[in-house]
Amino acid sequence: MRSYIVLALLAIVLAGCVNPPVDGGNQTTQPPVMDVAPGQNNTGQNVSVQPQQNQSTVLAPGDSVSLGDHVWVDYTLWVQGKVLDTSNATLANESGILNPNRQYKPLDFEVQFNKGLIDGFIINVINMHVNETVSFDVDPARGYGPYDPAKVIVVPRFYTADRYIEQSLYETVPRSYFTQQGINVSNGTGFDTPYGTVFITDFNDENVTIFYLLVPGANITVGGVPQQVVALSNLTAKMELMLEENGTYALPDPILKAAVPLRVVNKTNDSIVMERMLIVNRSYKLAHPYTLAPTTFLVKDVADTNITLDGNHPLANETLHFQVTLLNATRPSN
Repeated sequence: MRSYIVLALLAIVLAGCVNPPVDGGNQTTQPPVMDVAPGQNNTGQNVSVQPQQNQSTVLAPGDSVSLGDHVWVDYTLWVQGKVLDTSNATLANESGILNPNRQYKPLDFEVQFNKGLIDGFIINVINMHVNETVSFDVDPARGYGPYDPAKVIVVPRFYTADRYIEQSLYETVPRSYFTQQGINVSNGTGFDTPYGTVFITDFNDENVTIFYLLVPGANITVGGVPQQVVALSNLTAKMELMLEENGTYALPDPILKAAVPLRVVNKTNDSIVMERMLIVNRSYKLAHPYTLAPTTFLVKDVADTNITLDGNHPLANETLHFQVTLLNATRPSN
């Protein structure tokens, strides 16, 4: 398993990765309507349609939208009588939902199922004509499904982590990282890093094995986590996590299998007590503790000892009312 050290090496030496922010964790703002962010285009194209030569043509007058077409629409969503999402900035402002960080413009997408938009939206766009406006309801079955209590889980608010960790001195890195940077791969090639010298010890067409020449007592920061080299063996390094009490760090969570903000509550000789600093009503992309499947959880409650996470979509069990105007469409050329 790849360690923090190799991630930092790629970031600093190979410029192949970016370390996660220390204070941001793995939080996300889940789109309330689409599986793509509202108002964000799948392709980045402008609504002024300029078909690419030999690839697509503008939908002919009188033709209706079919599967496989590419469309540009304005839309508004109401839930329980309230505007929840819209591509219209004026309406968003009037409805009190204007997001100053969002660019309000038509949504463009390929008319296909399982491509990021709910089925009920796709079904009702099919057969529309350019400049036509339609209103329709989407029930939970074709929207975000019924509310499933089984998707609500409870995790401990606190857990105990080891203060010392064992890191392999050898790591396997895809050779493509070196190729992309124009670095010649040969046995004995060394790189100077903030952690000491790193040597290539073996390689093949796919992977490169590297060795970390660490020094006992060296203080390093890897992925935002301060560490100290305590002892070395032939194959591993014993590292102490130099985390300060009351400090907050973005660390891989042993249960949620993702980097989340964790606060150091206290330390003993061998362990560190960590608090999961998850915020109520904020969504996080995590791994499901039981299935390990990537799941977006909404924090429903933070109690004295437990945190309640809801894996249901925020619009589960809701009937969605849409108004959609088809602005333009293109069709793939044969």
